[in-house]
Amino acid sequence: MRKRIFEMVELSKGGDRLSSIYDCIMIAAIIISIIPLAFKKDTLLFQIADKVVLVIFICDYILRLITADYKYNKMSVSSFIKYPFSFMAIIDLVAILPSVTILNDGLKLLRILRMIRASRVLRVFKVLRYSKSMSIIALL
Repeated sequence: MRKRIFEMVELSKGGDRLSSIYDCIMIAAIIISIIPLAFKKDTLLFQIADKVVLVIFICDYILRLITADYKYNKMSVSSFIKYPFSFMAIIDLVAILPSVTILNDGLKLLRILRMIRASRVLRVFKVLRYSKSMSIIALL
């Protein structure tokens, strides 16, 4: 089951329909999360979209974390410790943190990140994971 989840959350390979759908959903979520940055006023629609996208990003992060041992080809606990410090995991976390205070206003420490709303622009870097061109460059 976890191996199939790993195959789904990683960049789709030819013929894997579920993985391609997952990639499309993630790209759409990234684009939707960036659209409100173009507007000065924060509307109810933007707030709802931000909450939905936040839940999608958190689920993506958790799915990647629980399948980290497949990513690093090691069936050990060290994979789960190593993954959160990888470049893409840090980008995922930085993309999530500014919106976390939407779910709970009691997280005063994270209000600082909420003030830095522009850090949401970093969500664009999440697209790097889904770009075949960028994955080719990364291999070089």
